[in-house]
Amino acid sequence: MPRKPPKISDGLRAKFKAVAHETGELVPTAAYANYVIIDPTFSDRDEILPGVPIYIGQTARIVPRIQEHMRHALAPAAASNALYRRMGQLIRIGALPIFRILEVHRTRADSIRAEAVWAQRLLRSGADLLNFLPEQSRILTASSVGRMQRVRLLTMSLPEAYAAGLVLQIACRRGCFSRTISPVDLIPWFGDRITLMGIRTKARQCPVCGGINRYAVADEADSPAPDGFENVPEFPGELPSAEFEFRLFDGQNRAPGYD
Repeated sequence: MPRKPPKISDGLRAKFKAVAHETGELVPTAAYANYVIIDPTFSDRDEILPGVPIYIGQTARIVPRIQEHMRHALAPAAASNALYRRMGQLIRIGALPIFRILEVHRTRADSIRAEAVWAQRLLRSGADLLNFLPEQSRILTASSVGRMQRVRLLTMSLPEAYAAGLVLQIACRRGCFSRTISPVDLIPWFGDRITLMGIRTKARQCPVCGGINRYAVADEADSPAPDGFENVPEFPGELPSAEFEFRLFDGQNRAPGYD
């Protein structure tokens, strides 16, 4: 059975709403925001923030996201989550967590990339962030952060990836083929709800040799083949393009209306 929502007084609910809307005023409509949650009961040693940072996030819906954080902090399951346990303690002593906007972006891709950068900045300044992703919870090398950013981009939907000017690079590990695909060209096959990670699952197998493919996400304007991708024809000579795509996408039929 689903858990019952926590009982929150009207006064406290009004405070949550006020905090969310005050913060949200700084974010343009349809923009993506990087935000930080701050514990005001401790001082920022650099005296820049009104407390110590405890969490970094990114969202396209900043007002409801802040309200969700506040409500979840008072839920029965909050004790199992380090962030919500900390926030719940603050709320109960009357010291509401503080939310600050760090940066705003036009696309989710830019917001995802910036989230890792901000997390590393805060961690290197001594913050103890309660995030759980590696690039947000511990100090990493620049190359490791870049790799984590690329992995996170795979969680984007096809329309989000297209709006961000990204392309998906697929290549057989054995060198049978290499192909760069625009996300918009994949929508007729899979619809607009699937993520790049979902495409990776669908197109896992090489349509020529049956081996395993490798993947990379790149900017459309600057998308050279990454390390390990060989410069080979997109369509092997013995396969027409339609048959090649049918096999590559695991026998996926094009969606109705796109034939």
